[in-house]
Amino acid sequence: MIIPGHTQESQSRLVSIDRIAAVVNNQIITLTDIDKYIQIYPVFQSVAESEDHLYERVLEELIRNKTVSLEYQNQFTLTEEDYEKVQTQVIKKVGSFQNLKKILKSFDMEWQDFKDFIREKVIFNKVVRENFQMKITIQFKEIEEFYKQVYLPTQEKFNLNPRSLIEMAPLIEEHLRKSTQPGVFPTGCKR
Repeated sequence: MIIPGHTQESQSRLVSIDRIAAVVNNQIITLTDIDKYIQIYPVFQSVAESEDHLYERVLEELIRNKTVSLEYQNQFTLTEEDYEKVQTQVIKKVGSFQNLKKILKSFDMEWQDFKDFIREKVIFNKVVRENFQMKITIQFKEIEEFYKQVYLPTQEKFNLNPRSLIEMAPLIEEHLRKSTQPGVFPTGCKR
């Protein structure tokens, strides 16, 4: 397509800024949203998991969060405490509040943009916590195994400083509780 007032040469320099990955109820999820999610949230990737599979898995989680958020957004009043739970997870994942600020800056995000971005995750967590209390026991041995097999390699792959097992245990436990396949880590590592 030729745009009036633009030469063929200038059109060849046009660059894709972002791409639509999915649309949920007329709301768009972009590739940048997936990148933000991977950088901001505790996302675990096994050594054997391809980057494409990681993106697909994160996209599925974003779709799930958005779907639940749209369904339940008017049934819950979110409090600062609800946001703080997700914010604490994020800060633990990235290492410090200063690191989080750097990540937000890399995506040209202010604190309110961050709160808007995590809102769907906050709603999802509240729905799960209040409507579907999970009573699954996760053994510490499983948490430790996941930490060594999945968390540490993921941090290394993205050149991030790993947090200690003690710091990550609650997040890993929550992640393992969400596993829908008994006896198998969500990323395909055997328990």
